[in-house]
Amino acid sequence: MKLFKLFSFRGKVDKSIARKQQFIAQKISRRYCLSAIALFALQGVVALLGAVDLVIPDLPSPIPFEYGRAIHLGLADFWPLIGTMGMVYFFTTAELNREIYSPRLARWQYWIVMFFSISIFGTLALRIGNGREFLEGMPIFYVGICLALALASYNLIRTLLMDKRDITPAAGTMTVGMIFLLLLLLPNTITYSNPITDETTKFWVVHLWEEMAFELTSAGFIATFYIVSGLAPRTQVEKWLYLEAALAIVGGLYGTGHHYYWIGFPAVWLVLGSLVSLVEVMPVGLLLHMTYKGLKSIKIRSKREKLTLWLLLSSVFHHVTGASLLGLLMSVPWVNLYMHGTYFTSGHAHLALFGTLGFAVLAGCYYVLSRGSEPTLKGYRSGVLAIILINIGLITMSSALLVAGLKEAYLWRILGMDFMEVRLLLNPFLILRVLGGAMFTLGDLLLSWRIFKAWQATKLNS
Repeated sequence: MKLFKLFSFRGKVDKSIARKQQFIAQKISRRYCLSAIALFALQGVVALLGAVDLVIPDLPSPIPFEYGRAIHLGLADFWPLIGTMGMVYFFTTAELNREIYSPRLARWQYWIVMFFSISIFGTLALRIGNGREFLEGMPIFYVGICLALALASYNLIRTLLMDKRDITPAAGTMTVGMIFLLLLLLPNTITYSNPITDETTKFWVVHLWEEMAFELTSAGFIATFYIVSGLAPRTQVEKWLYLEAALAIVGGLYGTGHHYYWIGFPAVWLVLGSLVSLVEVMPVGLLLHMTYKGLKSIKIRSKREKLTLWLLLSSVFHHVTGASLLGLLMSVPWVNLYMHGTYFTSGHAHLALFGTLGFAVLAGCYYVLSRGSEPTLKGYRSGVLAIILINIGLITMSSALLVAGLKEAYLWRILGMDFMEVRLLLNPFLILRVLGGAMFTLGDLLLSWRIFKAWQATKLNS
């Protein structure tokens, strides 16, 4: 219990903030964000156990490695999805300064998305799955997730249409992002006999969810946060948002082309995917410039906003390095030829998916759940420590995977060595991955606990 007290940073409830108007949708958004944080904490533990199992194959485990990996991949998709649903409701009402069309639908949507998400994890733990990599739950459960996304899309569209005059670019962008999440998952509820069709639709979730749909919802949140915190004027933020939204859609749709080539599409998609990936770097660079100018002109005094910014800047850092630059390198056809499907891809995926999207969703969830409070200095420092641990852990394990991928590609694909022989030579890098994963999980649990305490401190005011 002393350990808990050491990290007990309930913080002070800021009554002036707590008294501000709070819409029903913002209260409902808290349950989405809290559930997302709980699943994020679980994901760290599951991922670490999986990494250990890969190094010590005979380790006793009630869940076989392949199903544990499937649960890990499912968590990587669905905790950000659930957190995003909460963020979108919270920041849409903040932008429009009015209630959503139907709070009741938002409540139903919460129970539906939670029921079907947990059903996927639970059945995979019981070794029931469909064997389709990355989307290994039973198809009926993805129908349920689509139902939740359809309710969200309908609710948001009706909210915007209630008064078309006050629609803001941020609210519109988040709504479009939610609609794309639905449209890209929907084809994956059908079983295809054609393997090319099956793989193509799968990459609409594996790649396009992160590079396009989540990019739009995160951009809307970032725009709102920058305006509220005073980091940039609304006019400047909205110009950036228009560019970001346009390039996210174009870049996402065509940038996925470097995946298409390997599943049977014409070679032109490989070149097209590489070229379009170039433009995806532009809005991130502009966001960095805007952040730099904002931090030079104003000093953020709120520790709550500072912690949110720490998380957002972590997201931007990994977006520039692990997602954009590394992704750009990997999309070069001659590089892609050797690196596709190796540990190098896994390293890139960790940096791009969690590094970019995960940190952005954590920032939004923390901001939502801590509304009405300010962390103490001790709580703030512990929060920063957790973020640093997560960053170092993520970079360590991803770097280990990248080096392992380089060695794997050279020995296996260039020299033609036996796959299993090469696999044994990669063990030192996989052990290093475990050490990085342990540091990540420690930061993960510490940050989750910190956010939980912020929620606990503010729940009476919500």
